[in-house]
Amino acid sequence: MANKAENAKAFGVLLAKAWENTPSFICSNGDYIYCLYPADDTKTKWVEASLTFPDGSLDKKQIDPVKAIALLVEELKVLPTYGADTIVTTKAQLDEVAGRLGTLK
Repeated sequence: MANKAENAKAFGVLLAKAWENTPSFICSNGDYIYCLYPADDTKTKWVEASLTFPDGSLDKKQIDPVKAIALLVEELKVLPTYGADTIVTTKAQLDEVAGRLGTLK
């Protein structure tokens, strides 16, 4: 089993891929960082990944587009709890989120 630092490093790669791909969804709150993005240009497979705090658990899976949309809807349902400002929409926000990865040691 990977440790927190290894999981944070692996998630950093996923986070960068999510930022580079369109469409994608990234959100970050006190409990976790979540991303959802197409695995390649065909968009027939998507990557869903999350990293939880403070335990550093990493969950990553490839899913089909229909499941990706369903999971996105589920993630959007929690926005009233965490707030719309948890959605990462700027490079500055992405850098801030990526900085959180360093707290998992």
